[in-house]
Amino acid sequence: MTVQPKTCSVEITKKVQIDYLISFPEGYEDQSRDWGLIIFLHGMDMRGEDVTQLCNYGLLEIVNEGKLSLPFVVAVPQCPSESYWNMERDAVVALVDELTTNHRIDLSRIYLIGYSLGGYGVWDLAIHNPKAFTAIVPLSSGGQISKADKLKDIPIWAFHGAKDEIIPLEQMMDMVTAVEKHQGIVRLTVYPDLGHDIMMETLGNQELYAWLLEQKSRGI
Repeated sequence: MTVQPKTCSVEITKKVQIDYLISFPEGYEDQSRDWGLIIFLHGMDMRGEDVTQLCNYGLLEIVNEGKLSLPFVVAVPQCPSESYWNMERDAVVALVDELTTNHRIDLSRIYLIGYSLGGYGVWDLAIHNPKAFTAIVPLSSGGQISKADKLKDIPIWAFHGAKDEIIPLEQMMDMVTAVEKHQGIVRLTVYPDLGHDIMMETLGNQELYAWLLEQKSRGI
């Protein structure tokens, strides 16, 4: 028997699909300007095949109830029932491409926010697409510490509850520390009296959106 080394090299194409909701800011009809884009990734309980269940959830609740005036286009994709955000990585990137092609999006202002499962998705997407997002905001989550170097050029504002019994604060702190070791631009807000559910506390903070507007991709 002869054993020979060989290489199989085949180029393949992959079809991706993801359902999403989109919200346009007041004044979007003004053709003279482009807008920042926020992609919001939901938590595990909102996975499914009915995207309408996200209509009044998270960032869209903030928008729909007029709690804050957000000068952004907001897109909220839905992760399928048996999937996770890292498995939908290509679909989310494709969604960003579609939105920036078909709508008046400022390419230097593309932001990613995610809660819980979505927070893990935020870390993962930014690690694998470090030039795709202007800034990221992970909530109640942790990330891949070994790949934190990929995030050194992305502004990050992370949020976590000190009393989180679902995802311990240590997971977030370890990720933040790992980014800092690579001279990354990262800040961490810890709510001393809150647990895992910090989503509306965070998304209802006008300071967060003011910070996002201060961030702009370099070289654009």
